Amino acid sequence: MYLIQRAIADCCPQSRVWRVSSGSDALAFLRREPPFVNAPTPALILLDLNLPRLDGRDLLPVLRRLGAYQKTPVVIISVSERAVEEPRCRQLGANAYVEKSRDFAAYFGGVQASVRNWLGTAGGPT
Repeated sequence: MYLIQRAIADCCPQSRVWRVSSGSDALAFLRREPPFVNAPTPALILLDLNLPRLDGRDLLPVLRRLGAYQKTPVVIISVSERAVEEPRCRQLGANAYVEKSRDFAAYFGGVQASVRNWLGTAGGPT
């Protein structure tokens, strides 16, 4: 998570990053259910596929059915092999896919490129 926060801070310093620890918490955050009743509406969603309690593959179609998030960009960030997972994720409604890599520069750059693409350089709440 630190690398993602650093990548976003470097390219979009005005952005605010909100983090939840599971897929079920992410859904509660997006629905503004307790304890997230005051959660903001994100301008961009960075979604890990391998979340506890509600997998990102299961969460993505649910969030796409929520009216407020039908057009919100969703970038998948995962250790799963891109060639295998990206087509499936795009069918489920993802806008982009960044594969977590052992190559720090590639991973960091991939996160920054996706954030810049969807938020620009000024950024907004993520």
